[in-house]
Amino acid sequence: MKLNILPRFEITLPVTKKSVKFRPFVMKEEKLLLMASESEDLNSILHALEETVSACSFGEVTCDQYPLVDVQYLFLAIRGKSVSEQMEFNLVCGECRNAIPGTINVEDVKVQFHDNHNTKIKITEDVEVTMRYPQLKHLGILSKEDASLDDIYDVVAECIQIIKTADEVYESSNATLADMREFVDNLTAMQFAKLKEFFDTMPEITHTIKFTCLKCNTDNVIKMDEIANFFV
Repeated sequence: MKLNILPRFEITLPVTKKSVKFRPFVMKEEKLLLMASESEDLNSILHALEETVSACSFGEVTCDQYPLVDVQYLFLAIRGKSVSEQMEFNLVCGECRNAIPGTINVEDVKVQFHDNHNTKIKITEDVEVTMRYPQLKHLGILSKEDASLDDIYDVVAECIQIIKTADEVYESSNATLADMREFVDNLTAMQFAKLKEFFDTMPEITHTIKFTCLKCNTDNVIKMDEIANFFV
């Protein structure tokens, strides 16, 4: 028996600024999330996150269409309304490795926007590149232990949306990944650094915790900025 008993909420996504409705996750989705968490496998975690976000947003937010930060932000909101807005975990001292219990409120986790960040990048006086934000699949690629330079360059190439010259405009939707890779591969180190700055300064989910170890009295600062930190 399936009844319409789930509450609905609304949230504005931080990057696209789109307002979307969502519901808490149900038991079958919680099972998927728990299994992924217990596996400690990033690919399983990302798959569970993708399935949960899509289902709980009624198919509105798909991870192959929305920026990674929007997906992460929505997942935290879903998690807060499904389990608890308080998250419990262990804080580990960087000096003596002593662990103490800690909590954070999901609503305290914010998106950090950096000054001077721009999606339009001047490569030369005549060439401008418009970037789009990475998606969940890109996080899986870059987080691999054996991620290669080719993997990194592919992600950069996939995040190029438009290349504009004095005479022509090239849109990635009309080009192949090989075309975009050829452009990336032929950049100088200084030109590539301009694209790298886009990734270094793009909006990110982050939360900083400061605590003093009860065992050795060391002051600790922990920056939580990976989706796995907020998953369980």
